[in-house]
Amino acid sequence: MPNATQQTEVRTVYRTCRLGKSELNRLFGLAPEGIPSTAVQISTQRDNTRYRAGTLNDLVDHIRSSNASGNLNKWNNLQLDAADTAGDRKVNIKLDGERVEVQVSGTDATWVHGQAARIQLHLKGAGGKETAAPGTTKKTIINMTFSVLYVILMIGVSFAVANRVHERTIAGGSRDDTPANLAFFGTVVALYAVLWIAILIIRRGNRALLSPAADIPHGAWWSRASSTDKIALCALIVATGSFLVALTTLGKDLGN
Repeated sequence: MPNATQQTEVRTVYRTCRLGKSELNRLFGLAPEGIPSTAVQISTQRDNTRYRAGTLNDLVDHIRSSNASGNLNKWNNLQLDAADTAGDRKVNIKLDGERVEVQVSGTDATWVHGQAARIQLHLKGAGGKETAAPGTTKKTIINMTFSVLYVILMIGVSFAVANRVHERTIAGGSRDDTPANLAFFGTVVALYAVLWIAILIIRRGNRALLSPAADIPHGAWWSRASSTDKIALCALIVATGSFLVALTTLGKDLGN
């Protein structure tokens, strides 16, 4: 009859982690602490082949010297497996470019919870957000508040533009409300489009990244964003201002 045993297991999933070469090396260094280095394996799947090595640097070099296809600087998956021979301590980390799945288990509950907490701190420092973690509700409230304020601003601007067009129409001797209605709905549609495009641009700067072969920027959004995203956001702001000016001018012409 087998002896009775017990194990503590902690599993967490993180999203929006921005992990470059330096962050991954630190993660793979701290996660298996307490487990012999000979029992640590880092691997990745490319096409139908799985490549393995004892360290991330060795794995990157192995990929670069292999006959793997595609862009060898682009990775969409990475995995760490570490377990001592007795099975008392085990760590598994799976990264797919969109999320990071962490599972720590062992007979020593203190070690398990301690390692899980250290990994959590590291991933949150890399921009990761734990799925369904406390604080999600607070973030949702903030986003809803921003959305409400934007809608209020959007309606206010639309009414101002429509009112201006209406005044010009009345001054021109016409009672037709069509120009004012067109100005109002046109402004609403345009500002909704601006919001949607701005969200797409900002999300690109906040998206998860997996870059084992190179370091990546961190910090504020402007520091993380690519030159293309920065130019796109500035162009969007300029285009929005130009659109409002053009819409007001068009309204004046319609009213004359």
